[in-house]
Amino acid sequence: MKTAKLTFNAILAAAMCIIAPVSFHIGAIPVSLATFAVYIIACISKPKNAFACIIIYILLGAVGLPVFSGFIGGIQQIAGITGGYIIGYLPCALIISFTVNKHPKSKVAYPLAMVSGTAVCYLCGTAWYIYQSGADFLQAVSICVLPFLLGDAVKITAASILAYTVKPRLKKFI
Repeated sequence: MKTAKLTFNAILAAAMCIIAPVSFHIGAIPVSLATFAVYIIACISKPKNAFACIIIYILLGAVGLPVFSGFIGGIQQIAGITGGYIIGYLPCALIISFTVNKHPKSKVAYPLAMVSGTAVCYLCGTAWYIYQSGADFLQAVSICVLPFLLGDAVKITAASILAYTVKPRLKKFI
């Protein structure tokens, strides 16, 4: 890997660590900017680079750096009720990156890829929440999905516009 690409990936992973902890608590699951960071990273990177950035973020959080929602870290966060969402960032990033890189000029591909990736992230997070809490499916959906739809729609819209605009300017780094 060339130095420029390695540096670019490190900058993206660092940006994820800075943006992701910003959150607002509305219940058991906080609204965070982590998905927004995943959206941007996945859109402007190749799939393997996006995956690597998210892995770096997760590993840094697992060893205790305060990079997860609410500026906390530790393996217990991954093992806790929100851990499924953290792990869900990986397939979310892959889905988005594969789709956007296959259709880079399509304005519609960006939000559609993000919706698809978010659905998988919701699936991972909700399944883990059910496993950890013992909640039934409908109860988990009402806690883990419904309160976040509007916020994620706003993040998807903003990330789509930003990534579509910025990606062509970053071609030499990608």
